[in-house]
Amino acid sequence: MNRAFHTGAIAWACAAFLSVSFGADPRAAAAVGAFMLLAAIAVRKRLPLWLCAATVAFGLSLVWLALHSSLTFSAAARFEGVSVDLRGLVIERVEYGDYARLTLIAEDGPLPSGIRVSVGAPGALDVSPGDVVEWELITDRPDAASRAKLYADAIGLEASMAGAPRLVGKRPNDWRVLFARYRDAAASHITRYLTGPEGGVLAAMATGRSELIAADLRADYARSGLSHLLAVSGLHLTVFAGLFDALLSIVRCGRRMRAAAGLTAVLLFMLMTGCTLSVVRAAVMAVICRTALLLGRDSDTLNSLGFALIIILLQNPYAIFSTGLQLSYLATMGIAACADPACAWCARWIWRMDARSLRRLHPLGYAALLAFSTSVCAGVFTAPVLCFAFGQLSLVAPVANVLAAPFVTPALAGGLLCGLLGFIPPLDVVARACALAGGASIRVINTIASWWGALPFASVPVRAGLVTLWMGACILGGALLAANRAPYAVRIYAASLAVVALLSGMLAHAIAWGPTMELAVSQSGTSVALACGGQGAVIGEPESVSDAQNLAAFLKDSGVKRISLYAVQEEGALFSNRTHALSKILPVDTAFGLDRTHGFAAELPGARISAEGKDAESISIEMGGLRIVKTFDQIPAAADVLINARGQIVAAPGVMLKTTARYYNCEILTLRRTGAAALDVIPHAAARLTEGTP
Repeated sequence: MNRAFHTGAIAWACAAFLSVSFGADPRAAAAVGAFMLLAAIAVRKRLPLWLCAATVAFGLSLVWLALHSSLTFSAAARFEGVSVDLRGLVIERVEYGDYARLTLIAEDGPLPSGIRVSVGAPGALDVSPGDVVEWELITDRPDAASRAKLYADAIGLEASMAGAPRLVGKRPNDWRVLFARYRDAAASHITRYLTGPEGGVLAAMATGRSELIAADLRADYARSGLSHLLAVSGLHLTVFAGLFDALLSIVRCGRRMRAAAGLTAVLLFMLMTGCTLSVVRAAVMAVICRTALLLGRDSDTLNSLGFALIIILLQNPYAIFSTGLQLSYLATMGIAACADPACAWCARWIWRMDARSLRRLHPLGYAALLAFSTSVCAGVFTAPVLCFAFGQLSLVAPVANVLAAPFVTPALAGGLLCGLLGFIPPLDVVARACALAGGASIRVINTIASWWGALPFASVPVRAGLVTLWMGACILGGALLAANRAPYAVRIYAASLAVVALLSGMLAHAIAWGPTMELAVSQSGTSVALACGGQGAVIGEPESVSDAQNLAAFLKDSGVKRISLYAVQEEGALFSNRTHALSKILPVDTAFGLDRTHGFAAELPGARISAEGKDAESISIEMGGLRIVKTFDQIPAAADVLINARGQIVAAPGVMLKTTARYYNCEILTLRRTGAAALDVIPHAAARLTEGTP
């Protein structure tokens, strides 16, 4: 079968990704795209359909990317790094403890009308969806990768407060505001009826409000390969549509009536959950399938998937940089293309029969095998993106997903019903019962995630770009070999070559970089965490509970069991809720405020941490011949790497430094050890204070 939409979607996505990633000039890219379109038209009769579709899609993508950018985000880019007076409508507010992030749509003023602006603000700020405000902001100037991520979420600018907002009106009936308020209210209904960690997970599954989940539980889900359950995705829409269809079949609705009603339900679910890209992808596919059902036609899954991706990229070409969309697309493609063949292959090798016979004779065994094959295929196709975006690969994901699968549907059904029935006071008892039923399933899923995530081999860290690239090349090569039915000997040679390439690349990387160290800088820049030889230290008080949880997650994944040293500017910070959140996850051995000491020096395996004088404004970290200085002000200091109060990272000439903000919602610094420093390895769990003991 010629799958023109599937092939075209891959070419369209590749064109947008490559053009933006390499910083190509939009006009030059548009010219190349126009030339490819003309060439495809000229020789269309000589080209096979798949190649013609790929060429046309590649050219159209380049032309549309240039046109879309000039009409939307290019106007916003002129306002990066400046102070602006914004008048806009608040359409969403997401709480992170004592910190909040607001999304506004610009209206009148210097900013182009319709541009979305994301603003970080204190949690106590009295601004909610539906408010029209005038606000003085300072816009950020992100790097190219961060800018592409913002554009993928349809955010034109990111900004911080320069003054207090002034309320100038209210618009509560805007449809975006109504659905945002629904999500907030539904999440509050669920957490009111279902307290504890189960309530946060159920609210995330039903409404997409994943900020309510504790960082340690989120880490367990990531290590066990179940983190996709915490974000509203195509899986959730599929479950919702299936439940709705089953309800209609109970009341004896006809097939076509169910298909028509299902279209309405799919669109409603998409709006209720905030139109995330993975849900939009699934919604477009569902609309295609149900429309085909209404017309009495069959639909091809891969073609439907490709058509859905093209629709999304027409609306926003930068959406290809959304990690959620990448995972959703690749997982669906892996399942559609490989799940059934993989299941059939396993049936032949394990049960010595074909899949049809297994389904007839052992239906439960077939269902378990199909679920396992589906999980493996989705995991293989998404592995490069997972490694690049999250820095780890779960080895237990196929088993954990098979075990959790039976509990996802009742959990989601309970969460959705609780969120909806909570708006009807007479049905409070029913809403509570739904929450408890969903919570029972969530507790089982949490247990599965915690048990499998606690295993030492549950996941492996994969942060090297070389390994991620190698995995992508292996998947592509394996797909080509399978499509061309390569002989067994060729597949063995290809596998051997892949292993040799990986080992050679890892050896070259080790020679080039040598031993490295990692530090985590919180989003706000107020605190730094480092792990050395199983011991950890945190310098500075985290700005929020979320920051504290993220730093603790970094330390735990680095093998730290206890925080040996915790130093803050003022002793009063030791009793804050941020410090409590940090110590709740990892016990703290030694903690003090710089305002109560006249300098200190502490030694950890491979690192020396010190400060001089009373009320010190900077702390020095000496690791492997490098001097890293964390300052609590904007005053420069002599250092190999300087981290100032705003979280800006400055490296001295000659220092090899890599940074990434993809993991733990922190800026992760990878430093090369450039000298053979004398390291004082201490066998005790606690840090040793050599002077200025508080």
